[in-house]
Amino acid sequence: MKHKIAQTITAVAVLGITTVGALTPAIAVSHDTGLFGSTDPTYDGVYRQSLAILALQPLNKVPAESVTWLAGQQCLDGSFEEYRNSIRTACAQPDPAKFTGADSNATALGAMALRIVKNSAAADKAIAVLLTKQNKDGGWGYTLGGESDVNSTGLVLAALNSAPKTSALRNAGNSARGYLTASQIPCTGAGTFGLPYQPNGKADNLASAQALVGIAGTLPANKPTAYASVTKTSCKSALVNKVATYLSQTLVASKGALKSALDPKQTDWNSTASAVIGLASSKQGKPGLDAGLAQLQSNVVEYTGTGAKFKAAAGSGLIMIAGLTGKNPQAFGSQKSDLVANLLTSITK
Repeated sequence: MKHKIAQTITAVAVLGITTVGALTPAIAVSHDTGLFGSTDPTYDGVYRQSLAILALQPLNKVPAESVTWLAGQQCLDGSFEEYRNSIRTACAQPDPAKFTGADSNATALGAMALRIVKNSAAADKAIAVLLTKQNKDGGWGYTLGGESDVNSTGLVLAALNSAPKTSALRNAGNSARGYLTASQIPCTGAGTFGLPYQPNGKADNLASAQALVGIAGTLPANKPTAYASVTKTSCKSALVNKVATYLSQTLVASKGALKSALDPKQTDWNSTASAVIGLASSKQGKPGLDAGLAQLQSNVVEYTGTGAKFKAAAGSGLIMIAGLTGKNPQAFGSQKSDLVANLLTSITK
């Protein structure tokens, strides 16, 4: 049961989910000047802030106050909680049993965002604490020190890839790839080449997508100049080939709209967007990428919301996708949504 709870909390933090039982959004408090999005930041504040900075920096549109907000959220040891209601008090100690305190998802995204705005000292500090919290199996859990999961390991690996290479980083990265390789679904049967949330589970689309980002590189990824044509993927293929094959085939089979693991009747736009980013990062799986992109373009408003209900994390992901696929983030999709203006308008004054 605790694994299911962890997966739900990870999904809330990672995806900017805004209505899951008691997690109904509230209005951000007034002292959060520079925070993107008006919904309750308790479960995704640092994550969505980091995604927004990563999405806006290539466009040279990162507001200074948004960086100030993010830097102010960092704990003394370099880690990040998803949200500190008061930065005058110390961060809570990580508690894997309660899923409280600093977490790997926020810390990894915070490290990448701080790196891209040239705050290298703060980024290095975040990376350093992640290195100390790597589990013996090579992975990371959602809560720092918690049991490893594929999603968190993929995000941390992406953060490691953003940092200057040292022997410690190379060793940690190799161990993380070993954990992901060992976790992969066997070469025969349902979900072949996919990755589960945790070893011995079923193939999970979000876990596969976030792992692929870390396997392939970091955020923000560079726009591919070409996509590799992989004619056949086998058990002996590289990990990146296998995960990309799984995601591309799954996207094609679902006509570009991945289904929710929590409710198969619902489309999971978050996993769909993450899969597109992962495939673009890996420069593979163009058929699946195209299918996912088409659906995201057709359903952009359904995914991001508008006005006060605009989801900063979702909008940031689509801005990244626009950059990776040569689309206009200021007139994205069939409804010509100005994702950049919507994101900038969502910032707390």
